[in-house]
Amino acid sequence: MLICLPTEILSCILEYVVAGNVPLDLSKLVNNVTPDASRNRPEFPDFTDWIIASSISKRLRPLGKRAYFTKKPFIVSPKFLNQLIQIQSEAPAPESTEADNVELFFKHAQYIIAPMQGYSAASEFLTLPRYQTSLTKLRVLTLWPELRSPAVCHPIPDYRTLAPEPATEELRGLLQGIGLDISRLRIDVAYSRNHSIRGYNVDHLRAAIFPYLRFVGRQRAQRMSGR
Repeated sequence: MLICLPTEILSCILEYVVAGNVPLDLSKLVNNVTPDASRNRPEFPDFTDWIIASSISKRLRPLGKRAYFTKKPFIVSPKFLNQLIQIQSEAPAPESTEADNVELFFKHAQYIIAPMQGYSAASEFLTLPRYQTSLTKLRVLTLWPELRSPAVCHPIPDYRTLAPEPATEELRGLLQGIGLDISRLRIDVAYSRNHSIRGYNVDHLRAAIFPYLRFVGRQRAQRMSGR
């Protein structure tokens, strides 16, 4: 009976079924790309939503996949985003499911979590505009700075133990300076619920990341004014 419903109603039903707040590390889904081994992030093993979206009837499968990529929050590091862009630019193999999934991701994904590793976080901030130019439907970009003290090796936390909060106006202004169109995005920052760890990350952002972004933004503004 479900398959007899109009396409619009089926799409709404499928979006409701596969919607969820638990993010998925996209590298676990795109099978032909090696997961970023430098990031010791915990697994997010619940693929139930994906099984529902991709294993239904031939007519419903495109609707299910589109609903999945539209409603699911995805963890995509800057490094992995570059790999996905490379896949998209290459001619896909015949009947390449992975290439098709990557194409659907770029067309429909709206909720992205961008983890940035400690020592390279400053340079990875500069890649954030690529998320916006690559993902045409992007609505929410959550920054996940993994800033660990050089003196102590902290394990990278499970994202679900963090507390996203809106980016400050100062950070939004700095991101706009490096080329991010903040008028089109909700920008959050995911911090630890542990007060001391959160304080360390906030202090590190202000002391190391913000000055770098400010410098790059000024350089960019000078180049643009000289055109």
